[in-house]
Amino acid sequence: MIQNPLNDMISYTIRRVATAMTSDLTNQLADLKLRITDANVLILIMHNEGITQSEIGRTLAIASANIAPVIGRLDKRDFLIRMPVDGRSHGLALTEKGHKIAERVFALTKAAEVSAHKKIPEALRGDIIEALQNLKGDAP
Repeated sequence: MIQNPLNDMISYTIRRVATAMTSDLTNQLADLKLRITDANVLILIMHNEGITQSEIGRTLAIASANIAPVIGRLDKRDFLIRMPVDGRSHGLALTEKGHKIAERVFALTKAAEVSAHKKIPEALRGDIIEALQNLKGDAP
């Protein structure tokens, strides 16, 4: 039997789990011609009408140079509406088409989450989320 010392490492295990959890979702989103980042941005806008590009980048930890192409892809598909916020910024909202796709994407994302939860004993679920948020620096 092969010994794998990586199995006891948090970062290795998190990468493996993330890959496993996102594999099916990635394939479903590909059918919609979306990437996971696109889906996350759509969901965030759906729940925060008027959010700015910079707020999206900060919330999802996407560099400002990388958020512009995502917004561009979504805008090109007529998913977004831009609304003036102040003299320099525009808030984003979803078009009717964008809202429909965002609802579908959110349903797929929630289904993936339910599937993941079923694999974790109920007594551990809260602890896992809290531990991961601590690692990420988001603990309340």
